[in-house]
Amino acid sequence: MRPSVDPADLKTRIRKILPEITEIRRGLHRIPETKLEERETSKKIRELIAGTKIELLDPYIGTDVVGLLRGAKGNRGKTASSGRRKSVNVTLRSDIDALPIEEKSGKSWKSEHSGRAHSCGHDGHMAILIGTLKVLDSLTDRFEGSVRFVFQPAEEEAGGGKMMVDRGLLDADPKPSAVFALHGWPGIPSGTIAAIPGPAMAAQDRFRITVKGRGGHGAVPNRTIDPIVTGAQIVSGLQTIVSRSLEPVAAGVVSVCTIHGGTTSNVIPDEVVMEGTTRYFDKKVQTLIRSRMEELIRGICQAAGATHSFEYSEGYIPLVNDPEKVEFLTEIVESYLGQKAWIPDLPQVMGAEDFAFYLAKVPGVFLRLGLGEDSPSLHSAEFDFNDQAIEAGITVMSALALETLNQAAG
Repeated sequence: MRPSVDPADLKTRIRKILPEITEIRRGLHRIPETKLEERETSKKIRELIAGTKIELLDPYIGTDVVGLLRGAKGNRGKTASSGRRKSVNVTLRSDIDALPIEEKSGKSWKSEHSGRAHSCGHDGHMAILIGTLKVLDSLTDRFEGSVRFVFQPAEEEAGGGKMMVDRGLLDADPKPSAVFALHGWPGIPSGTIAAIPGPAMAAQDRFRITVKGRGGHGAVPNRTIDPIVTGAQIVSGLQTIVSRSLEPVAAGVVSVCTIHGGTTSNVIPDEVVMEGTTRYFDKKVQTLIRSRMEELIRGICQAAGATHSFEYSEGYIPLVNDPEKVEFLTEIVESYLGQKAWIPDLPQVMGAEDFAFYLAKVPGVFLRLGLGEDSPSLHSAEFDFNDQAIEAGITVMSALALETLNQAAG
């Protein structure tokens, strides 16, 4: 690929604002807010991008920030078959919510909100997208069409991406021809980029199991129908679904993540409630997992004399990267960051991501940005986004937008 913008010039522009963007990242890290409560965060984003040429739009779901940056060459793209010129748009997305975790990073910019922390790196994602906006704002004379910047709430658990897509985010004029997002990724060298074509992240569904027995004194368990023992057997039984019901080469996960029952040490409770997730890539695997769960839970409860309820709700869909866009990303990374920055063949992961709903409508890529091989894992209390990766993140997101639009313009 011959870059349409001099990579050295782009690097100079990014390094000029890098200290500012690093401080922005740390400032956002201090004010984590969980799903659909990101009011202070969205207000701060609007303040940080004020003074740029971005045209802010009305929120889609309340705490989101969405805006258009139009190229100065006239917002025109390839000629449509009707003879009219159609607008070309690239949409870039960052998630903005935090997790309900007490931070233990020990950094001077640690969370100021008790019980909440940016332990998934969304502060870094926001800072990178703000940096990308500032860079492209200085380059509007270098591209046609527009870039839609999406600062999206509620990626964790609530599926804010689906909400925004359902509200018409990707149907609004100008409709995007490509969508891109990144995620900081521990375990690979800082500043490297990785993505795989096709299914890259799993679907995720949720379940809730209520086991109803008959409580009583802990000294006479024979007079009870113990929901704790029954629940324990259910937990063990569910683990056999993947190991004994799925094809050995099929990918699936069943995880019980919460168990609640009882209030004191000498009373067997009447009820136990368990919640968890299932994960898969193939719809047939989902069907098998769900049916086997129902069979196992029903059989174990019947044998124990207990009753139960089983609630199963479909959640995130598999995240599928467009193969052509992954190939395009490879060329971008090698042209702007160098061949050593590209990490090929990183394996699929069973984690879920609501950017999947964007990719189900518009071709694009969800790429992984290396945070270092020694970085604490995502969702851990010790995690903090590696500032050394910010430059590469801004570079690749800026280049993706520029090259997509300039190639479309011919």
